[in-house]
Amino acid sequence: MKVEEKGSGLWGETLEPPLVASDDPNFRPTAVSVGPDGAIYFLDWHNPIIGHMQHHLRDPNRDHAHGRIYRITYPGRPLLKPARIAGQSIEKLLALLEGPENDVRTRAKIELGARDTGAVIAAVNKWVKQFDPQKLEDQHHLLEALWVHQWHNAVNEPLLRQVLRSPEPRARAAAVHVLCYWRDRVGQPLELLRAAANDPSPRVRLEAVRAASFFTGSEAMEVAYESLKYDTDYYLDYVFKETTRALQNSCKGLFLPRTPRRSPTSSTISRTRNSCRRRTSKRVS
Repeated sequence: MKVEEKGSGLWGETLEPPLVASDDPNFRPTAVSVGPDGAIYFLDWHNPIIGHMQHHLRDPNRDHAHGRIYRITYPGRPLLKPARIAGQSIEKLLALLEGPENDVRTRAKIELGARDTGAVIAAVNKWVKQFDPQKLEDQHHLLEALWVHQWHNAVNEPLLRQVLRSPEPRARAAAVHVLCYWRDRVGQPLELLRAAANDPSPRVRLEAVRAASFFTGSEAMEVAYESLKYDTDYYLDYVFKETTRALQNSCKGLFLPRTPRRSPTSSTISRTRNSCRRRTSKRVS
């Protein structure tokens, strides 16, 4: 599968021939992942029964004991040396966050998550000073620092605001996602979301509209409507619909956006015309 960014979402294209194929009727490939050595691993369930309702749970043909694990490597290309993670110092774990392998970075954050929060946050704040907020090549490292804070549930508003202004749109989108979950512990979260809803990147705007669904009232609805000033796509339209549906019952009376530059469709307006009692908003998952 070849995946590329398309608008506010991702687009996948199936590549031929397939990476793995089999004429075994019981071949059940699942759970593909890249291992710490850089090889591709996947499981073969290898079971003649794959249905959950078509066969009895105690059907004797269900095989609970066998399966296969495959490893795919590139001939002639050396494998990576697996990074040491368990028991490493906080400084060494932070250094691993600068690497290109997502699996290594994830396992490093898991290990950091088991360490003392005070010691980790102090080390992260020291480590992050070496990176330039204006350099594109440093944006992922700054984002990793933000994610470590989130992992430890330690709000760092200056760092959050810094990444929200990142020159890398994917970093800004990820920062909006973090803002959503820190919304009750940072200053003026809706103003930050309003700015994100006007971001030139559709991915950032999508995250802003989604985050608005976690609030109540007309100000959050205004954030969602800000996104209509720009071109939309399938994903933005879907999230806008679900967010306005979640917010409509918390708006008093008929909601009309303050400064619409692009008129919403009649169906969009009708979705916001409920004037029911204020209640906790439904969230977009």
